[in-house]
Amino acid sequence: MKKYLLQFSITILFTIYAQSSPFKSFDIVIYPEYYFSGIMAEVEAEVFEGNLPLNLKFQVPTNTDSVFYVSGDSESPSIDETDFTISGNVAHINKIITDKKFRIFIFYGLEKNGTGRSGGFDFYVNHSIDDAHIVVQEPLVSTNFIFSEKVHEDFKDQHGINFKRIHVNNYASNTTKNITFTYDNPSQDISINSLQKGVQSSQNTTSAQNTTTLQNTGPIRHTLPLWQPLVVLSFITLVVGGMFYRQMKSENESSEPKSKGKFCTECGSKISPKDRFCANCGAKI
Repeated sequence: MKKYLLQFSITILFTIYAQSSPFKSFDIVIYPEYYFSGIMAEVEAEVFEGNLPLNLKFQVPTNTDSVFYVSGDSESPSIDETDFTISGNVAHINKIITDKKFRIFIFYGLEKNGTGRSGGFDFYVNHSIDDAHIVVQEPLVSTNFIFSEKVHEDFKDQHGINFKRIHVNNYASNTTKNITFTYDNPSQDISINSLQKGVQSSQNTTSAQNTTTLQNTGPIRHTLPLWQPLVVLSFITLVVGGMFYRQMKSENESSEPKSKGKFCTECGSKISPKDRFCANCGAKI
């Protein structure tokens, strides 16, 4: 009897331990220089319904530009820009999760030295996770790609792009798992452009073949089946556009002459801040 009681107790303890994580699944996919010349990290997770609402504290890179929280299905998602706080050398997002399934998109910078590239991600969550995955996409434009994790899985997607995946088993809450990668980008282009060029080349080859063997059929149109829904592409475009706008605005402000408002821009004569026209040449200030 005691033997059966001991086995039963061990089984109960094992079950409790196995269910200690509030997450049913937790995956992070990192895309260097795919849609833009930085890094996009996508977090995709599912929470056990009994653990909702869930207080999530998740670390993001200190050079993060934007964070977006996406809930709902691919046909009618809800997209919200999420604030993050920087304390010392660490940045976090703090969010109350009410959705069973959610995604978080993080846009941050990539270290560049000529054609050399280096980046990484610090995986930190305030909850334990039984089995998490960290995946890094190897850019189409890269050569000499080096991944910090020697033990990993390699696989390809439908476009032939290489990915490297590691399993983070029995992740303990409030601990950090760091991954890094380096590579060269001789073309200094981004993967999506290289992918589209490949599709365009395929279109031209197909068109030439169809011209040679003309058939009485309708035109063949080729499309690029991207992995992301169109709505995700839309907000990525907005983010990259916003980043570019802020950069251009900052450059324009820094390039403005300090003497503006003190001298006429036409003839160089000294003017008063209150003048609307130059007293020397009559130009409008």
